[in-house]
Amino acid sequence: MKDVADLALALSVVTALRVFGPGARTLIRRLLGASVRIGAESLAEQRTAYLATDAAPGTEEKGSRR
Repeated sequence: MKDVADLALALSVVTALRVFGPGARTLIRRLLGASVRIGAESLAEQRTAYLATDAAPGTEEKGSRR
């Protein structure tokens, strides 16, 4: 009887993976794509802010090198 229960459990897990796998993969890809876009936007904003402060007159320190 235990063999039948184990087989039923294995079949239900495989079926669940086949049914929900493509949707889960699509969801993960969308979330990763959104996080990449958010990260790129954040980096662009930081770079713009850095360039704006770097280009402002009188903000340089004497003897500092980058």
